[in-house]
Amino acid sequence: MSRYQLLQEAVGLTLIKGDDRIDRSAIIAAIGKIVLVADLESFGNLGDQNKWFIIFKTNLSKMKFLELENLIVNEQTFAIHKPYREVKLIRLLNVPTAISDDYVRDITSKWGGTVINIECETLPRPYSNIKTFVRRVRIKFASHDAEQKVPLSIKIVGINVPVLLEGRLKVCYKCKESGHVKSECNKLKCQICYEIGHDDPACNKQRTYANVASASTTPLITPRIDVQVTRE
Repeated sequence: MSRYQLLQEAVGLTLIKGDDRIDRSAIIAAIGKIVLVADLESFGNLGDQNKWFIIFKTNLSKMKFLELENLIVNEQTFAIHKPYREVKLIRLLNVPTAISDDYVRDITSKWGGTVINIECETLPRPYSNIKTFVRRVRIKFASHDAEQKVPLSIKIVGINVPVLLEGRLKVCYKCKESGHVKSECNKLKCQICYEIGHDDPACNKQRTYANVASASTTPLITPRIDVQVTRE
């Protein structure tokens, strides 16, 4: 069982400002100003005096506490958060089975974490012996910041490969903004000049290379990685 599984019901407190001398009674008193102390089941750490965990008896108290960003304890400030899940699933779409796991590992090992395993996604039963063109990669990250190296998509032998990172905000491949997907996007896009903000069949703006490139299914901010396929 992983540390995340052990603490998945807990709320984390990480010291971000102030003296590192911890007064547990003062922390409990500060928490008691937000929720009932009687709703606390346990409070402790795993060896790091700057990182503490609270387990609540009721989900109502837990959710109320998570509404806050910080907990102020005298001159100290603690960030309130859910425990970080270190191992994340990444799904790579449009990856033919002819592309070996070794090549996928070579690419994904540069994304800020340690690759745990790689496998092809299969069809549901009764066809679970048939592989799909989706490659599942599990990577262990040290922190949320380390995940920022994971691109939105890559290119493998000319194929656009969207990279779906577990827990990451959705990205629109139309306007290139986060928080929604293309099917939910309400922004207009001109089919003549490819600019966002209007859609005029009589548009006389000159189509530029940048606008044409942005019309592809891959966001412009995405790094490109070309991979050669070898047959074993």
